[in-house]
Amino acid sequence: MVLTGWMHGYVRMYWGKKILEWSPSPEAAYDLAVTLNDRYELDGRDPNGYAGIAWAIAGKHDRAWGPERPIYGTIRYMSYASTSRKFDSAAYVARVNAAGAHLEL
Repeated sequence: MVLTGWMHGYVRMYWGKKILEWSPSPEAAYDLAVTLNDRYELDGRDPNGYAGIAWAIAGKHDRAWGPERPIYGTIRYMSYASTSRKFDSAAYVARVNAAGAHLEL
């Protein structure tokens, strides 16, 4: 986000799921995701961005998903492995790392 202002759609979904996992509450996760999205994404403050965050963290526009899991409840879970099956996660990470190799963040 900081380097390019853009994340691939699958990465963005996974990003929202990880923020939920690492946050003390769904409310805190949502607030943090909105703050980061609005500040760093080129399409920050776009209604689609808020809808994507609501999907990832609150299950908006999604059906309940079982079984229930700790932290996620019935919110759809995503893993690095499942994301990698739909898109080349390793190549994306390598591309972003190469782009930022010359920067000190």
